[in-house]
Amino acid sequence: MKHRIYPSILVGGLAVALWTVSAVADNRDDDDHKKKNGTYISVKASEATLIRRVMGPIANSVNGVPAEPVDGFDWAGQALRPTKGKVEIEVDPIANTGHIKAKWEDEYGHWTYQQTMFVPPHHPTGARIGPSKDTLEFVQDDPITTDVYLHGDTGAGAPLVPTVFNLLATWGAAKVTLNGEPFDNPFDGPAPMWIGHTMLSEGLRDAGGAMRTTSGEVYDMSRSSEGQTYPDDLVLHLAFHDMPGPDMNTSVPPVWSFFYQVAFHKVKVKIKHKD
Repeated sequence: MKHRIYPSILVGGLAVALWTVSAVADNRDDDDHKKKNGTYISVKASEATLIRRVMGPIANSVNGVPAEPVDGFDWAGQALRPTKGKVEIEVDPIANTGHIKAKWEDEYGHWTYQQTMFVPPHHPTGARIGPSKDTLEFVQDDPITTDVYLHGDTGAGAPLVPTVFNLLATWGAAKVTLNGEPFDNPFDGPAPMWIGHTMLSEGLRDAGGAMRTTSGEVYDMSRSSEGQTYPDDLVLHLAFHDMPGPDMNTSVPPVWSFFYQVAFHKVKVKIKHKD
């Protein structure tokens, strides 16, 4: 596997917002951040992989796209599918502004994803080592974070994947289309928009596509402190979903009525600071 040398992004931001925001903030010019001084991170990625496996007879769908029962993580890598797609991220992690634009294809047609609103989730948006190696500090209320650990047993996000180091992670409300038509969220949260999340992280899957524990078994959420990651790989993950609810369903994970994830494996990162 080709070794990549990653830049260190030692910046952070702060935003206090609610998921109940309307689309008012989404009307601003998504390039306004470029006119100001600051630190700007640009990510362009392609070579997409769909991470979505229908597990049985379809119980629920959204505009013809299966919603349940769907495995949105496919830890064993049973049904990963390469597809055409690309994503562009341009953000200022200090001002928490910028945009994310993505497009890809699946068996249902052509998808687009657009985000200019960045809003923190209801959990810490990262964990970092503090002044001592024995000190863990949490990032709070920051919708664009850099140089953080997420998921696994960190307490920053659910253990849906192993504890993973992220150069960049974002959260916010996103607009999605399918075949040129709005693909609206019919559930809750920021409806008709979706909750969007991206991670620019080290690799999470082996050469065969499976997530593993350090002992070589297929990862699952009960093994949150044993996940294997691959620092020689760099992947951009993009997911969108509704607000997790109290009711469980037959999907994986069972807290979302709809969950969609795609990963991009050919990644270019640029960092610029302007005084």
